[in-house]
Amino acid sequence: MRTFLITGATSGIGEACARRCFAHGDRVVALCRNLEKAQQLFGPELSSGQLVVFEHDLAHNEGLYEQCLKELAPYQIDRFIHCAGLIYLKPIHRTTHQEWLSMYELHLFALSEIMRALVRLSRLHHELSVVALSSVSAHGGLLQSAAYGMSKESVEHYIRLLNKQLNKQLNAVPQKRLAPPTEALAAAEAMTDPAQREHALVLAKTQAGLRLRINALAPAMINTPMAGGSEDILDEMYYIPLEVIIHWIFEILENPYMSGQTVVLNNDFVY
Repeated sequence: MRTFLITGATSGIGEACARRCFAHGDRVVALCRNLEKAQQLFGPELSSGQLVVFEHDLAHNEGLYEQCLKELAPYQIDRFIHCAGLIYLKPIHRTTHQEWLSMYELHLFALSEIMRALVRLSRLHHELSVVALSSVSAHGGLLQSAAYGMSKESVEHYIRLLNKQLNKQLNAVPQKRLAPPTEALAAAEAMTDPAQREHALVLAKTQAGLRLRINALAPAMINTPMAGGSEDILDEMYYIPLEVIIHWIFEILENPYMSGQTVVLNNDFVY
């Protein structure tokens, strides 16, 4: 059983990620601003202990680092999915200071504060894989979402720098990489058929890789509650199905060789 930390777990992508975790027998620690909504959505999981919730409005992150240190200390977080998001669809010159600040608080500053706490708690000693939601708006010039895209572009830049810094630190730590599972290697070596043995060894070795991984997924528009009010943009592009996004989030999380990267799903939309 793995333990997932998920932001935005009471709606859209975050909720779908949480439900996938539950279906696979994993535990979810959800950081959300509405405890009542979490109780309504996930009553059985809360009762069974498969879901743990703590409250914080990620649009206001004073004290978030200290709260994460306290609330997350009892758990070894194996995976972190940062889904919480906010979008204002308006030209840059009409985007207010508070709207800019709210998007950066939610997309970048919350991610940064949570990562500070996770790194301190884990001390980089166990496997941690992170996926933060970005957007194709970070890669183009769609004017209606330019301010939103800038906040998401900063997320991708943060991820690249954090990957470089943290994995550089790991260079000085013995066994900085995940070793292939000893049981799988032993079983492969015991095979008498050369072709089967070689195939099994390859499969075992693919389970090795980086112990610390942080990546981003930048999809085009998805049919979630956050997309409300964007019908004029959707006249120009197609939704990406939610199940496709969920598939890619978990593919990236479990790729042992990828860190500091952004996977772009643009659905053939060209700015």
